[in-house]
Amino acid sequence: MGLFYTKKNLVDLVQDLLPSDLTKTELDVLEYFLRNISVGEIIAVRELRLLYKIDDPGPILEKLIQKNLIERGEGCFNLSKKLLEALKKRK
Repeated sequence: MGLFYTKKNLVDLVQDLLPSDLTKTELDVLEYFLRNISVGEIIAVRELRLLYKIDDPGPILEKLIQKNLIERGEGCFNLSKKLLEALKKRK
């Protein structure tokens, strides 16, 4: 498999590691991080508002952090180590 994945393929690669109660919006935001891995806080919020039409991404980002799907770094958000390792092994 190459470097390019469709939205469905990326989520499908890690589906067994995801909680079953994720909303469509949470899955969209997770897909954004599966595709981008690490993004600065300002850029992430701006892109989620513009590209995904999410008015207030903050609460969704916090939920994904609480579910250990993404992590907050210093001025950035990152895909969790667990999901990153799964992507590397399964691609």
